[in-house]
Amino acid sequence: MEELVAIFRSVGAGFLASAILVAPAVVFGDEEAPHIDEADHGASVEHGEEDVHGEEFSAHNIRDFKNEVAVFLGATEESGHDTEFTWGFDYKRRIADRWAVGLLFDYAGGELRNAIVAPSISYWPGLGNLQLLAAAGVEYHNGRSAGGHEKADHGGEADRDETYFLVRLGVGHDFHIGESFGLVPQVNLDFVNNEEVWVYGVAVTYGF
Repeated sequence: MEELVAIFRSVGAGFLASAILVAPAVVFGDEEAPHIDEADHGASVEHGEEDVHGEEFSAHNIRDFKNEVAVFLGATEESGHDTEFTWGFDYKRRIADRWAVGLLFDYAGGELRNAIVAPSISYWPGLGNLQLLAAAGVEYHNGRSAGGHEKADHGGEADRDETYFLVRLGVGHDFHIGESFGLVPQVNLDFVNNEEVWVYGVAVTYGF
């Protein structure tokens, strides 16, 4: 099991790093792309826009919904602790063709007992159904055994309840199921209290 977790984390880290490196190129590439008149290009692309590779980017990529809610099921891996089951909720509101803002909540159980609340922003770079996420919020840390974010003041005793500032970077891929539902495997990297925490799993989405 530990070997599978290590493999998953390594693949996720590479995927996340690649997505973060590719996104700026796609963003600025869109801005710098030469203008093409309709007369030269033919009829305009219906219900969408053309990306830098000449491929249609439209509602087919991110659905034609203004709102999306999701239930997340996965795991949190934090140094010094066992990998713990994690669940959460997510809401997104689309504000442009490729952009959405939202709010996420995650809770890691077991010995971690961390609750995360963070406003988020999502971006679809036009690479299939790939989506990138950035969030900044707080982690509510329920006192636990020594180790993790803050070690106990007295050996072996539970540490104190604390609240930490958190930044999350994530990447996922939307697999459409029917008209309204989707599955989004995702890998997130949290930066909190000078530590890196991995959160990965699958979100079940519903758009309306």
